[in-house]
Amino acid sequence: MVVFKRNFTSLIWLMFATITFTLPALAHAFGSRHQLEAPLYYYMLGAGLTVTLSFIIAVWLVRAPPVADKPMRGFMLMDGAGLFKPLMKWTGHLTSASSLFIFVLILAAGFWGPDSPTRNFAPIFIWSLWWVGIVIIQVLGFDIWQRTNPWVIIHQGICSLIKRDPEGGFIAYPERLSCWPAVLLFWGFAWLEQISSMGEIPSTLSVIILIYSAITWLGMALFGRKQWLENGEVFSILFGYLGSMAPLLLRSRDENPANSLWLRYPMTGLLERPAPSRAATSLLLLFLASVTFDGFRDTASWEELVDWALTRSWLYGGLLWVQQQGIDLYIFLETTGLILTPILFFITYSVVSAFSAKLVTLMGAGQGTALPQVMSGKQYAGLFIVTLLPISFAYHIAHYFSFLLLAGQLAVPTLSDPLGLGWNLLGVHNFQLNVGVIGVSTTWWLAMGAVIIGHIYAVYLAHIIAIRSFKRPWLALVSQLPLVTLMIFYTMISLWILAQPIVAVD
Repeated sequence: MVVFKRNFTSLIWLMFATITFTLPALAHAFGSRHQLEAPLYYYMLGAGLTVTLSFIIAVWLVRAPPVADKPMRGFMLMDGAGLFKPLMKWTGHLTSASSLFIFVLILAAGFWGPDSPTRNFAPIFIWSLWWVGIVIIQVLGFDIWQRTNPWVIIHQGICSLIKRDPEGGFIAYPERLSCWPAVLLFWGFAWLEQISSMGEIPSTLSVIILIYSAITWLGMALFGRKQWLENGEVFSILFGYLGSMAPLLLRSRDENPANSLWLRYPMTGLLERPAPSRAATSLLLLFLASVTFDGFRDTASWEELVDWALTRSWLYGGLLWVQQQGIDLYIFLETTGLILTPILFFITYSVVSAFSAKLVTLMGAGQGTALPQVMSGKQYAGLFIVTLLPISFAYHIAHYFSFLLLAGQLAVPTLSDPLGLGWNLLGVHNFQLNVGVIGVSTTWWLAMGAVIIGHIYAVYLAHIIAIRSFKRPWLALVSQLPLVTLMIFYTMISLWILAQPIVAVD
């Protein structure tokens, strides 16, 4: 947006000032046992104060509303015409072919490769290189999923062979259904990744991929490709939002100039997206809540909570019935936690949104001036939900990055011998895992830096959206106070969760 471009220098000063402010809290080194020299709450308090200061600086520096609502693309790096055009054409063919090759390789390795999840390419690629790595590329690079989605590539190829319009469907998609199917599918994905052991069994994982593939192709055939990708294909929806945060933008063929490469300011794409629906808002909250719960499961507090539940006499009857059905009690309790955590997030965010909307209405009426836009709590929730995406990505990095560096190494020997036939295609027969590729101390500093920077971006985006929506600086300030308070609270809670398995907490 124009206002974002004009105030990007302000963001640089904001980040410099807040990071500088944090240095006293971060100045304590780790001991040989990676034990903090200061109490953990010092770090939590420092992070909370950093987010507070970043909000104050954003309010002080950014006071003008947007001049125009035109998309701000940034700087063009390569024109879509000339030499860049054939380059992009062949690059597109190469990425499509690579995506199809990996897709087939995953299925083949799952069905016919080694049974061990640490020696099979399928689970290693899906849970480390794909789920962790592609999110990083989507945000820090460009929207790679839009051009490598294997289900879209295969669907497009089939439609070309039978000469059918890929956008054509047999029935209209029910508008009331929105993208709730994607919400349900993502919860199932989170359960498979965090709780169920089925995702670790290569053959079972390949079967699940085929089932999801059938659902995706059936949805695109029934309702049309665009309709299903926007409502039912969970990764196209989620990765689409994440790709809006990327600094590189490749404009599509229907734009002019076609396939031009742009460099834009990070996160600006979120400002160009329309306000998400209630279902899309729930999906983005589920993304944040699921990874938060996964981190909470690594804490001693979760173990204490499980022990408490197992020793309550008033829960004994219900838990006994669950066990009699052949269900593992720990899996049952973790599944319950994965259900309740997103509900808690949704209720909390809805209450904060409703309170913020009411506060803006009361304050505007108290000044005796007509508000430029009066909104409900539901509208406020949809308008500001994208500001939580930098926080979600920051937590994703903090929680999974060390796993990517460790488990991702296993992709090298498995790719060299994907079917376990004794091949050595890459010449890495004597490959050894480097367990020291990242230390615990580095992991802690990375987690702190990611969380702090993610929240700085979040409060800045929230202020830009508030200024754009309410025009008046004082009203924009009022509209953000409950949301920023929630961000500050979550900053400290998330650092506490991340610290439990990393540092020695007294």
